[in-house]
Amino acid sequence: MEQPITYSEREQTPAQRQELIDNARAWSAAQGAVPGPRAEALYARYVAGELTLQGITDELRRQDAPRVVAAAARAAAASRESNSPVVTPHRAEMQPEQEFL
Repeated sequence: MEQPITYSEREQTPAQRQELIDNARAWSAAQGAVPGPRAEALYARYVAGELTLQGITDELRRQDAPRVVAAAARAAAASRESNSPVVTPHRAEMQPEQEFL
């Protein structure tokens, strides 16, 4: 049986969760990134109370893992061919804001 989701006091209601997502979109836009359809679908599930913020991150990582592994393999192969150092693909990630005591 699945455990119920426990949200922080800042994300108790759909309106609060929507505000957090709106802020995340603004942060992404400021960094030059626009969330794609997969991310938007996960955001909607978070607002509806089906996922946590960590759940969004976990699902995006799971979905992106094959692409990241393939890109790393291509970079390694290209490095072996040119004798240059391997640069591993890196994706900037938003982290949930944490309260400081």
